[in-house]
Amino acid sequence: MTEDNEGVEPAGEGLDPTEEEAHELAELVHEHADTQTFLRDDIVREAAAGVSPDRPFGMPGRPVSQRSPFYIAFVATFGVAAAAVICEAALKASGVLILILVAAFFAVGLDPVVGWLTDRGWRRGLAVATVLLAALGVLALFIATAVPAVTTEYNSLHKNVPEYLHRLQRRHDSIGDLARKVHISSKQISNLLSYKGVVSLSKTIVSTVVTTLTIVVLTCYFLANLPEIKRTAYRLVPRSRRARVGLLSDEILRLVGGYLLGNVITSGIAGAAMAIFLLSVGVPDAVFLGLLVAVFDLIPMIGAPIAGVIVALIALTVSVPIAIATVAFTIVFRLLEDYLLSPRVMKKTVEVAPILTVVSVLIGGALLGIVGALIAVPVAAALDLIRREVFQPSVDQG
Repeated sequence: MTEDNEGVEPAGEGLDPTEEEAHELAELVHEHADTQTFLRDDIVREAAAGVSPDRPFGMPGRPVSQRSPFYIAFVATFGVAAAAVICEAALKASGVLILILVAAFFAVGLDPVVGWLTDRGWRRGLAVATVLLAALGVLALFIATAVPAVTTEYNSLHKNVPEYLHRLQRRHDSIGDLARKVHISSKQISNLLSYKGVVSLSKTIVSTVVTTLTIVVLTCYFLANLPEIKRTAYRLVPRSRRARVGLLSDEILRLVGGYLLGNVITSGIAGAAMAIFLLSVGVPDAVFLGLLVAVFDLIPMIGAPIAGVIVALIALTVSVPIAIATVAFTIVFRLLEDYLLSPRVMKKTVEVAPILTVVSVLIGGALLGIVGALIAVPVAAALDLIRREVFQPSVDQG
């Protein structure tokens, strides 16, 4: 290869006979057609490009040598610039990306139920609609029980603020001294609760509704088109590795879906048990508190304790013995869930070492908050699978 042709591969390298003939014809046309004819005459251009019924835009050009300094410099510069643009775009769109991640996580988690229905003769569209309607029914039940409970507590707080403030100012300790020094009147607090509180609550409600609707719509789309999305993603992988990547990806999706489904089952049992207990001891809004426990229980490690504290504080408004009984019930059921219920439900889905679970939840919570803690365990299981099947064999062979 001469210096003049250093950036171009040899004429016949990497080309089949048909492509080589097309390139020879194109060179012939270039030699015998002047510049003006080449630019204006479509027939000449089509002949030069090697247009055929299978290739309406002509044959691809000869590949540039990957050893060319220009090629290496261009690819390196373009890679750095593309990485910088992608990172900046990801940071700016982090809120939207988190919603997409949550919706995809829910879709993968609901897909085993859809698959179970389709295996029994259901059409996928009908199965998806049934599962989504059931999920939306649970969400509607939570909202229907949450609105009256929150409204009642807010009205009670607004009504009793003057009495609470009066009691604080009459105390003969440091708290009472602080309340008297601040000089906040009950009227000021009432105005704050009636105006700013309503405005803040309204903004929170609107934001929550928009976020929820976005996740619901994205989940519907992902769940309905999950097989097609998987096929499209697998086709981006080189043919020689496509089968193995497909098997590993299917196993990862099975782990994620199995974990979320198992977590929903155990959390539902925890919420139902808490609601039954609260109803038996006379704590108000027991159904809402049971659903709240179920939602918080979805978060590994930290969710159940937080829900237990909230329920105990509400039970304290009934009586101290009821609050103590609620704390005891929470602790006992938590032990039963960790050592009896969860192992039975999760034994066929996700098996992650305890230390890996703790570390993954802490890292996920630090990076993405509640969302990170929620998806931390299946992500850790997926990474562990990739380590065992991809990296470990390479290290062992080395």
